[in-house]
Amino acid sequence: MNPSFHISARQARRLAISLSMVLTGLFITQVCQAAPEAAQWEQCGWGGGGFYVSAAMHPTKDGVIYLGGDVNGVSRSDDHGRTFKMINNGIVDYGVFSLAVDKSSPDTVYAATAGGLCKSTDRGEHWRLLPLTVPGKLHITGERNRSIRSVAVSPTDSNVVYAASQTGKLYKSMDGGETWTVSYEDAIDKVEPGALRVQYGKVDGQFYGGMWTMLKTPVNQKPEQFIGIGFSFKGDGSKADRTFMTITTADGLKYTSRNISEIFTHIEWKDVMLKTADFTVDPDYAKNNPDKVAKLPANPQWSSVNRIDFTLVGPLPTSANIALFKRFFLIGSAAAGKQDLVTVRDFAADPVVQSYGNIRTGQPTPGAIYSVAVSQKDPTLVITATSDSGLVLSQDAGKSWKALKTPKRASSAMFSPDNPSVIYGTFFNEGVWKSTDRGNSWVDLSAGLGEKFDAWEVAVSPANPLDIHLVGSRGWTGFYYRSHDGGKTWKSNTVVAVDVEGDPTLNRDSDTKTALSSSTNIALSHTNPKELYISANWRSAYSEDGGITLTERDRGADMSCISDIRFSGNRTYTVAMDEGVFVSENSGKQWRQLWPLKYTTDMSGHCWRLSITSINSVDHIVSTFSPWENSPKSNVVVLSDDGGKTHQIIKSGLPNYMPIANTMWGEGYMRALAVDPANPQILYAGIDGDPEDGKTGGGIFKTEDGGHNWKQLPHQPGSRRMYYGLAVDPTDSKRIYWTACGNNGGIWITEDGGESWKNVFSNDAWLWNVVVTKTGVAYAAGSNIWKSIDHGKSWTQLTKFTDGRPIVGLEVDPRDPKTVWISVVSWDGSSNGAVFKTTDDGVTWQDITGNIPCKKPQILRFNPVTNELWAGNVGLYKIKQ
Repeated sequence: MNPSFHISARQARRLAISLSMVLTGLFITQVCQAAPEAAQWEQCGWGGGGFYVSAAMHPTKDGVIYLGGDVNGVSRSDDHGRTFKMINNGIVDYGVFSLAVDKSSPDTVYAATAGGLCKSTDRGEHWRLLPLTVPGKLHITGERNRSIRSVAVSPTDSNVVYAASQTGKLYKSMDGGETWTVSYEDAIDKVEPGALRVQYGKVDGQFYGGMWTMLKTPVNQKPEQFIGIGFSFKGDGSKADRTFMTITTADGLKYTSRNISEIFTHIEWKDVMLKTADFTVDPDYAKNNPDKVAKLPANPQWSSVNRIDFTLVGPLPTSANIALFKRFFLIGSAAAGKQDLVTVRDFAADPVVQSYGNIRTGQPTPGAIYSVAVSQKDPTLVITATSDSGLVLSQDAGKSWKALKTPKRASSAMFSPDNPSVIYGTFFNEGVWKSTDRGNSWVDLSAGLGEKFDAWEVAVSPANPLDIHLVGSRGWTGFYYRSHDGGKTWKSNTVVAVDVEGDPTLNRDSDTKTALSSSTNIALSHTNPKELYISANWRSAYSEDGGITLTERDRGADMSCISDIRFSGNRTYTVAMDEGVFVSENSGKQWRQLWPLKYTTDMSGHCWRLSITSINSVDHIVSTFSPWENSPKSNVVVLSDDGGKTHQIIKSGLPNYMPIANTMWGEGYMRALAVDPANPQILYAGIDGDPEDGKTGGGIFKTEDGGHNWKQLPHQPGSRRMYYGLAVDPTDSKRIYWTACGNNGGIWITEDGGESWKNVFSNDAWLWNVVVTKTGVAYAAGSNIWKSIDHGKSWTQLTKFTDGRPIVGLEVDPRDPKTVWISVVSWDGSSNGAVFKTTDDGVTWQDITGNIPCKKPQILRFNPVTNELWAGNVGLYKIKQ
């Protein structure tokens, strides 16, 4: 099996870092002393290892490629992709989901970000947010899996720009993006009165969806008076996969119906009636309640049914099934003298229901506009690809539009450069189609593509209109096809030669190649007919021979989410959230991956913290991991006693489950790690999560043998919801600091090695980090920085930030405790972060953010040997101090 599938599955989870926290990032308002000149940081991470979602090429400068990622903003290469540099100066959000270049003003670039549409007129060196495009206004933004080519510029007039809004509208600007008017809007049919609309699918990435509601059951009725249950239903004519109704009785008994997916073919109102024979005991209920199932009545007691669930399972992320409900009713028994239908739920009176999974209830929402394109030959021709109306064409520069006779879910379209009557369109799992008469008729070109996949984008060579290129994906598998006869026949290539030096991550098929993963955009050179670039997951690909060979080229387009940085002698160690542990012996110029060297279910996953201690001149390495797919799913420790030559996975004493209760991200992760400075064999690890259901939960765990065996402390702080905050006082090993978030948050201290705990500070209930110096001075980071010189008895506020944005990165110069570095972050994808420094114990603070491409590092580490401050989160950077 292709390891890129497993590795890349973490991409969706990685967004939890920026989206699923309970705090909202705000702008920082403290006025700080300005730096005498902008701080110059050196980028020292690698490329690859993330999800590149957009790509474009400069129309006139040879070798200039723009590359957008889901968390790292925009990067540019000036040497045909051999090296990239990150160019985020002015970008408002680091999720860049669509890129467009202006052919008539070739240094002008547009980036559709989650925060709005940004524009650069100097090849991305500086960006400016177009003010009307932000989510609170026109919402002209980029969005994951919806913005494939969402921006297009007229080839003859730089002022004319088309851009899609995620509200289902296509906007047009006549002044380069300053003002906009609606050019196209998909019509939305309102739900008729008295009906409940339920949309299954096309809401999120889950492969199921359901709605449930409680029923008002009849009173004083005998069970034999009812023989079944029914509902008034209207479908949309679609083909559903598996559809079930589950009923629950007042006694908690569950029965599930047969597959009733055929009901979606009913496009007129119909009463669907299900009798006893249509139901069996729910399989999950039977599995979990074997004793009760043995005593279940043979038939459901219909008069005691008080809840129904209506669930769909199948390929829901890429398709939708629409259902309308009016009421649920019990069916009376003729034998009992009751032949009528007794309504137990009327949606006209109460339309509110509960839902879960890939589902949306209520009025329909606007569909997506995935792409827009302008003919290079005739700029009055504009075509847009929509999720509900297929391809829609304008022949008068966006004044009027006509839906073409194509599949209803279109991902992209392109006019042939030499003949605007020739149009190519992609339609996800319905492949690629072609029209030679300006969209009046179409031919499906998918027969030669082989296996089914979602076709994302088609591109036509500007030099030869018969050369067609196609990219797409199925799950995390990427696809690339090329045709040299206008789409009659196709050739496939998914083998990418890897760049081990530029991307040291070793999750690949061999030492020299890997498989293309989740390809998203394809960009063709206007100056070199054989040159193309494919943005893709983990490794993007370049070709100089028209797609015959593909080579990884993303060096410097740093996508790694750094979770820790440590130093030992001339070695720098770092851990990247989804990639593993790395070492550099030349201060970040080259990196070597220590583990995992290939995908394994018991180790590949979220990687958190590092401890490096030198024992007899050999580095002892301890790292914490939360594998994605180990069974049972749990946190583990990975350690090496020989400097990384070998390693072992440690589970001894750690929970064999993921805590759930009172966690930051839905599961308890091993995000905290601290070494006892008096004895490097003693370490403490922190996992967030309270006890529940007989399980002891997370909290603090201790090892006394260097990490080989762990034991949960018998007594825990009053809150186990934490982030990075765990430290041992170098002046007293029994004094341990723990910072917690939310209820009972603040600073917890034990003076007796964990036998008892006391909350010594609660003014700031959201504390993210703690550092204790060799003299016992403690610093804690929350919405401000707090300092204690008396072992936690009292705390002094060192900063006066007023907006509550979290401070996560925290480092103190071990030679000069008056020098402290901090970083503020935001929990969304925006660029509202900063790095500050004080040299006078917090009296003044200097902004040293400077040229960091991703301006909200969560990790700050100072190396006194080299006088370098390192910063990491998205990307890895250092600066002399």
